[in-house]
Amino acid sequence: MTTPAYNIWDQRRSLGVMRESRPEPRPFSRFFTRTFLATDEWIDFEKLPIKGRRLSPFVKPMGQGRGIYTDKSRGYRFKPANTVVDEAIDPLRPLTFQPGIDTSMYDVNKLSPMQRIELLKVAMTADALDAIERRREWMRAKALIDGQVTCNYEDGDVIVVNFQRDTSHTEVLTSGNRFGDSGVSIMDKFQSIFDTMNDAEFGGLPLQVEMGGGVWAVMRKDAEILANLDKYRPVGGVTMERGVVTSGDRSKRYKVGEITIGGASGQAVELWVNNETYEADNGTQTRYVASTDMVFLGSPDAIMGYDCSGMIIDRDAEYQALPVFPKNYLKGDRVKVEHLSFEAAPLAVPVNPNATYKLTATAS
Repeated sequence: MTTPAYNIWDQRRSLGVMRESRPEPRPFSRFFTRTFLATDEWIDFEKLPIKGRRLSPFVKPMGQGRGIYTDKSRGYRFKPANTVVDEAIDPLRPLTFQPGIDTSMYDVNKLSPMQRIELLKVAMTADALDAIERRREWMRAKALIDGQVTCNYEDGDVIVVNFQRDTSHTEVLTSGNRFGDSGVSIMDKFQSIFDTMNDAEFGGLPLQVEMGGGVWAVMRKDAEILANLDKYRPVGGVTMERGVVTSGDRSKRYKVGEITIGGASGQAVELWVNNETYEADNGTQTRYVASTDMVFLGSPDAIMGYDCSGMIIDRDAEYQALPVFPKNYLKGDRVKVEHLSFEAAPLAVPVNPNATYKLTATAS
C-alpha cells in the first residue's frame, strides 16, 4: 500500500484516528478478593497450624493422664513498596497537534491551548491509572507464580518480599523428565502436584492452571492425554481442544480444556494458555507466565489473597492509605510547569502461598 502525497489544495475528509488496542485480562486479580488499608508502615498477620490429630493416652484405672494440647503461631510482616507516576506537561505541548486529542493531523480540531492541555491531562491520567493497575496485576502474578515479589527500585536497590511458600512448590523438570520426553507421563505429574498441594500446610486442590504457549504445544500432542480424550469417563476425565484455538476477544489468554478430579466429586481444574505480556522496565515485552511454565492455583478462599495499600507518605495525602493518591502541582517561578502525580503503595499478599505451585515443564 502506497501513501499518497497530500496537497494543501486538495479537498479531503479524514476518517479519524484509529488506535491499535487489545483487551488486558487480569486473571490473577480473581485470587485477591480481599482488601486491606494499612494504618502504619507495615502489614502484619499471623497463622496457626492445623489442629493436631493426637490420640488420647491409655492409662490404668488409677493412672495419671498427660496433656495433649499444643498450639503455636507464626507472624509475618511485610512493607509495601511505593510506585509513582509523575508526568511533566511541556509548556509548548498544548500549542501543537496532539494524537488522540485532535481529530487527526489532517483535520485538526480548533482547540485552544487551555482546552488541549485539559484533554492532555485526561489522557495522561488514564494512562497512569492503567500503569498502576498493571503493576498491581504484575505483583499478584509474581506472588502466585513465584511465591515472592522482587522490587527493583529506581535508585538501584533491590528488595525481595518472600511469602514463605514451601520450596517443594517450585519445581524445574530436567532433561529426560520434561513434558514431551520419552516415557514421561503428564497425567502422573498432574496427580503428584495435586497431591502435594492438597497435603501441604495451608494448601488446597487446584482449580485453575495457567500455562505458557510452549507447554500447550507439547500437551496437545501428548499420546496419553489424547488416549484419555477418547474414553468415556463419568468422572476423572479430560477434555481438551484438539484443533487451532485462540481467544474470541483478541486477548492472548484462552481456555483449552479441563481435568476432572474424580475423587473430589467431579471438581474441574480449568486449563488456560496465558501468553499475555507487559512492558518491562527495559522496554521489552515480557510474559507473565513463561512459555515453559505452568502455575497451579487453588481457590480464592484457599489462597486468601489480599490487595493491600500502604500509607502514602505525603502531607497532602494526610498520610492515608489510599489505593491511588492523585496530585496536581506547579513547579518553577517565572514559567510554570504543570505536573500530574499518581502515587500508590501496593502489595499483593497471598496469605496461603502453599495453595499455589509453579512447574517449569519444558525446555526453553
